Amino acid sequence: MKLHRPIVLACLLSLGGFSAAHAETKLRGDVFCFPAKDVPKLVEKISEVDASRRDVVDVALTPKFLIKDGGTWPERFFIRTETLEIDIPIEKPSGFTPSFLDTAMANSEGDVCVADKARADRHENDEGLYFEMGLSPLFHNKSGRHDVAELKEGAKDGKKFYKKMIPPAVRMFMPDTKYLAVRYDDFRLTSQIYVQVNGEDVAVESELFKDMHVVSLDTLEDMGATALLIKGGAYQLQPTVSVKTMKRFGWGEDENDEK
Repeated sequence: MKLHRPIVLACLLSLGGFSAAHAETKLRGDVFCFPAKDVPKLVEKISEVDASRRDVVDVALTPKFLIKDGGTWPERFFIRTETLEIDIPIEKPSGFTPSFLDTAMANSEGDVCVADKARADRHENDEGLYFEMGLSPLFHNKSGRHDVAELKEGAKDGKKFYKKMIPPAVRMFMPDTKYLAVRYDDFRLTSQIYVQVNGEDVAVESELFKDMHVVSLDTLEDMGATALLIKGGAYQLQPTVSVKTMKRFGWGEDENDEK
């Protein structure tokens, strides 16, 4: 099960999963937990973003599990406090957990836990089973065409969301979100990303990182593009930081990266 490490990275980067992994932990284990106290903090921070910043991009908290390895669903998903355990249903096949937010916020002193024996001996950064909160600011528009003016505004507004979710002490170091990450609903799809230049559709090179296809807004401008065109299937588009920055902050590393 993949849960991002420091919460600041989860906010900066694409998928918005929670971190509970300790540096010394290397394997998932039968039960994997993270503090529920982070949930109400993030919900409050997101609510503070002005409505004027939400017309092009917005954050919609939709906690769910993603199975990327073709394996099984977790045996249990639950909140554990000192006195009780509260099961959280997982809708199948969507993976949505609609009662998670309310349950976690009402029991913020506890831990959010996943029982998943099938992946217990995997490395802690394995992404076969992934729980995401949906913290990323996503473009409302999913038509396949995004004018450059829309992309610029979304990049600027997206940064406001990220800055709200990271500690005040590091906000001044928040890099610009001048990159665009395309994430297909079916992550097995091959990217078909183009730009419109002088009325022609021109293929643009993207950098694959995990299940995101990342392109630079600066590259689009240098090409004289008037729009970004995304073909090939249903997708989500979000402003983000560069792949280099993601790697520098340590998000998504696997066993080979650590050796």
